[in-house]
Amino acid sequence: MTYEEDFLIKLCRSYLNGEKLSLPENVDEHRLFSLARSQNLASVCHCALKRKMKLDKVDSFGGNFLDGVYFYQLQEKCFSQIKELLAQSDIPYIAFKGAALRPLYPVPESRLMSDIDIIIKEEHRLDVKNLLCSNGFECTASNGPVYKYEKDRVVCEVHTQINGEYSHGCFENPFEYAEFDGCEGTLDSSFHLACLIAHAAHHFRFYGVGVKAILDIAVMIKNGGANIDKALEYAKTVDLEKFGKVMLGVCCKWFGIGIDYPDDTEETEEFLLRGGAFGFKNTSGTALARKDLEEGKRISPLISKIRLAFPSYSRLRKIDYIRFIDGRPWLMPYAWVYRFIYNFKHKKNFVAEAVNSLGSDETMLSAQRQLEFFEEVGLYGN
Repeated sequence: MTYEEDFLIKLCRSYLNGEKLSLPENVDEHRLFSLARSQNLASVCHCALKRKMKLDKVDSFGGNFLDGVYFYQLQEKCFSQIKELLAQSDIPYIAFKGAALRPLYPVPESRLMSDIDIIIKEEHRLDVKNLLCSNGFECTASNGPVYKYEKDRVVCEVHTQINGEYSHGCFENPFEYAEFDGCEGTLDSSFHLACLIAHAAHHFRFYGVGVKAILDIAVMIKNGGANIDKALEYAKTVDLEKFGKVMLGVCCKWFGIGIDYPDDTEETEEFLLRGGAFGFKNTSGTALARKDLEEGKRISPLISKIRLAFPSYSRLRKIDYIRFIDGRPWLMPYAWVYRFIYNFKHKKNFVAEAVNSLGSDETMLSAQRQLEFFEEVGLYGN
């Protein structure tokens, strides 16, 4: 762990405890800001620093915080309108992730989020779409379990499933674990902690996850009153009990909140801080090759590229924007063409990076190492 990484963790811990820290001489201010910004924690650091930081004569930490406050106000205004519209139409909903966590943070404005997440029942999907679109929102994505709406630069994701591939077990119907005040539901804190663990697992496997995910867990325990044992029982229903213990172990080590389980967390800490334990890069090609290994398939640069271009029916039916193929395997040729056009329009960079990295033997080796690491931390059962 570098000096800057170590001090970032100390700043987050001090922030949780309402304390202030001064910058040590051995910490490079520019590197600290770059790290904090990459982890989406520059605003948190600003709240925990004793004095203003001067990067090239500009308080970059303070500027980041002020930008966050401005966007916080935009999001709160938009969210208030959404809540009012849903209440007027008698549509129950639950806010989760950042939208529900923010009030629990010592400084709510410091908890940055890219979008507002709410969950509704599937039966209200069309009603919500009509309601929002008739009140100035633009529906920018309308496939699968997540519809996206945008207004005044604010994005709201409306879910009908709470945890992606972990939407089974106890997570199948989150409305059973919420208390309602009118149409607005609040998740049981222990259940919400289990959701945060499952959400971290999802990002761990597909996109990478960082320090903020552990800070969210710490806040839910410290200020949300979540019961760890109860949360792990929920996580167990989707085979994430061991993974949950690893995350809680890191949380305890970093922030003094959680339980210090005996598992060695050093490699996991590296992954959270740097996006890759063992030195592997969590590229899209690595993730795709690892997915093949999970399914027991042989991998090579050529074979992996073919599978990327022509996914199997079992994979196609899980892609949000190709859900029309579910139950209609004879539409596979059309789905391959549709997927190619969609990716060219919306995911050109992702596809290009995946194709390039799949041509590397290093990617194949990284996928194997990543699979072994993920097995160790409990992402494939307990």
